[in-house]
Amino acid sequence: MNILMLMETFSVVVETGSFTAAAEKLGLSKSFVSKQVSLLEQDLGARLLYRTTRKLSLSEEGSQFYNHCQLIMQEAESARAELLDSHSSPKGKIRMTLPQSLIISGLGVILIRFQQRYPDIELEVIASGRVEDLVESGIDIAIRVGQLEDSSLMSKRLADCRFQVVAAPQYIERFGEPAQPADLLNHNCLIYGDSKVNKGWPFRSFSGEVLTVKTKGNLISNDGHLIVESMLNSLGIGFGPDFLFARYVAEGKLKPLLEEYSSPPTMISALYPMNRNLPRRVRILIDYLADHLDGSNGE
Repeated sequence: MNILMLMETFSVVVETGSFTAAAEKLGLSKSFVSKQVSLLEQDLGARLLYRTTRKLSLSEEGSQFYNHCQLIMQEAESARAELLDSHSSPKGKIRMTLPQSLIISGLGVILIRFQQRYPDIELEVIASGRVEDLVESGIDIAIRVGQLEDSSLMSKRLADCRFQVVAAPQYIERFGEPAQPADLLNHNCLIYGDSKVNKGWPFRSFSGEVLTVKTKGNLISNDGHLIVESMLNSLGIGFGPDFLFARYVAEGKLKPLLEEYSSPPTMISALYPMNRNLPRRVRILIDYLADHLDGSNGE
């Protein structure tokens, strides 16, 4: 007895609403389809369908069993589709969202290289640090910086990072260098508005305690370019993930501050809906980002 064949026959009967329609869809005789369902009921020791001259209806056991049949059929179809897809170049559309800070710090270049390698994959990139409902928004993957909140989403660590305070040497010469986090209250702080820490910059004391400074300044923006350019032009002190400033720190255009009070380490993560049947193209993108971001700080 082929239980999968019996389950498929039963499912088609339920979906079409009659043995006749199911037989036509399956290319079998009505009597054979009816016998298949009877064999399934005998094997399970339960009535799955109530039969009348006018219609078929599911029993309670039949309804429960049908739900299981649907899951199994979907898994089988997904396995088949995945195997067929593995023999061809990945294709299709991926909608993703990520903070602009990641794009301007180097991840944008990584995405361009990804498309050069996989030209049949269409990327729709939404530059935003806001937490979206991925399912409702039709988003396949979100890249986030920072500790993750509890959610029903799956996640994969892509790289480690640390938030840091930076300023241009010219700003420090003019206004002085803060010696402790509380000194930031006497400085013009440039607030990156797309970050979860825009209302308070976190630091770690010598005892390991995490403390927050509610900084203020004359510029708040979700445009990472504007924040960085303002710092480069000595307009204030900025705070953000180290990969955002790495290039300018290396060139001496920005200087890290309060390093002994560095904030707790965090990470860059990929979030995606909890779905066993994650499309192959999305898995490929996640793995590609993990390979090229880890240890590279987006370079």
